[in-house]
Amino acid sequence: MSERRKFLKSAVGVGAAGGASAMAAMAAAAAPGGRTPSKGGVRLGNLFFSSGLTGVRPEARKDPLAFGGDIKEQTHNILKAHKENLEALGSSLENVLKVTVLLADVKTEKNAMNEVYAQYFPKSAPARSAFGVDFPDTATRVEIELVAWIPEK
Repeated sequence: MSERRKFLKSAVGVGAAGGASAMAAMAAAAAPGGRTPSKGGVRLGNLFFSSGLTGVRPEARKDPLAFGGDIKEQTHNILKAHKENLEALGSSLENVLKVTVLLADVKTEKNAMNEVYAQYFPKSAPARSAFGVDFPDTATRVEIELVAWIPEK
């Protein structure tokens, strides 16, 4: 059983409705100093709550008419950044508990996003929600945030 599964199993021992609050309580109890800002999010005990990341090409951030990359490229850039952030914290994508995906065009781009997503979560994918949103710019096609467990060292 993976470390993530062990953590989830212990957290949901109180029942499905109390699972998330139990995980937060366990993480807070493990955090003597409380919340700790980390690159790309906030750490609370053994939990990391990422900020939403986008994968727009750097040139598109400077020039609103520049191509920001297609959905696959942006998804890859985002998940690669999340992977690097988690590894810097001593965790990995295998310890991701929940993912939230925001898509500019959920009807036509979700399948393409899923192709890349499956490469980063090939087995035992975490819980996930996906929503269609209006981004303030035309370059952004996808934003992804996640909650991950950080194992004890």
